[in-house]
Amino acid sequence: MRARPSRTHRRGTAVAVAVAALVLSAAPAPTATAADGVDLPPVPTSVAPDKPCTAESATVVTAVPWAQQALNLAHVWQLGQGSGTTVAVVGTGVSTTAPALAGRVTALGDAGSDCVGHGTFLAGLVAARPGTGQGLSGVAPQSRILAVRGTGKHGEPDAERLAAAVTEAADAGAKVIVVGTFVATDTPALRAAIRHALDKDAVVVATAAPENNASGSRDTPLRVYPAALPEVIAVVDTGPGGERPQNAPQAERADLSAPGDVMVGIGPKGEGHWTASGSAEAAAVVGGAAALVRAYHPDLTGAQVRARLLATAYPGGQPALDVYAAVSATRPPAAGPGPSGPPGTLRVPVAASATGAGRTALLVAGASGTVLLAALLLMAVVPRGRARRWRPGGSGGS
Repeated sequence: MRARPSRTHRRGTAVAVAVAALVLSAAPAPTATAADGVDLPPVPTSVAPDKPCTAESATVVTAVPWAQQALNLAHVWQLGQGSGTTVAVVGTGVSTTAPALAGRVTALGDAGSDCVGHGTFLAGLVAARPGTGQGLSGVAPQSRILAVRGTGKHGEPDAERLAAAVTEAADAGAKVIVVGTFVATDTPALRAAIRHALDKDAVVVATAAPENNASGSRDTPLRVYPAALPEVIAVVDTGPGGERPQNAPQAERADLSAPGDVMVGIGPKGEGHWTASGSAEAAAVVGGAAALVRAYHPDLTGAQVRARLLATAYPGGQPALDVYAAVSATRPPAAGPGPSGPPGTLRVPVAASATGAGRTALLVAGASGTVLLAALLLMAVVPRGRARRWRPGGSGGS
């Protein structure tokens, strides 16, 4: 007679099936999620000297923006929110009166005012606290901001001022320095400033390309400084679909990608919100992640924090920031899939959507399920094959 599987074998197979079912059911289902939106004014990167400073936005976003959900920040904040860390934002200044940053901005020189609004927007991506009834939050909402002006008052690029700003930020004790502006030429002073910041144990994060509303060629990769310098974390932006926006300025070098397209953020005045798109916004997000890592692992050096951010990134053509993994070295549940491409310039998505990181998680979960199913087949087939000494089964027993 044909050998029958033992009770132990049947029980083992049933347990394996149950485990496989649990793993497969835990994998995020690739279902589309509608992206609600709201129209917001774009924050400028500079203003003409004869024009008024950026005013107050009249629009308040109450929903949680797409980038926060895609980064799984709710899971990260169970570990910490950046308390005890200071992030220097080098740019157009940071308004000390911005409500979402109230009481947590220290300004060097005249950097406590922000005529342009861009520096305040970046600082909000790092450290904004949500207002009553609002979902917007910075990546590290308990961190502090050190405002350092790295441009002219109206956002004019200035290589000498930028180098001095990086040096001042390091001397003031900032352990994370976000450079939200750039210059097109390499200078000895800027190289020395970056080297000085690294010697002071700071993590330097910089925009790897101009903002997406900048004029100029989109086909030729651009070399910008200080992102082009070694040991600076150079960052480019991605949108709700996990890809770089169409026609975005190309970077010659980038270490990481992070959410940076159609971002929701704060302005220099009032409770209203703005939008901006570009690699500077992505650099601010990475700067917030660096603050979370430094707060959770105070024993790590700046070089070790940089290495951790890069080593835990989702692999791909351009490694994608994984905040949770950088902090904890494990991966959280992935965000659900979202729209297939980025929305319009002023239509800001606020619903959850998948980044390239989320799609990678889906692939990993699917591969795990395939391996488990293959193991189940082997568990069912091998005992039967051994029982019949690996002869093909027929209509009669043996």
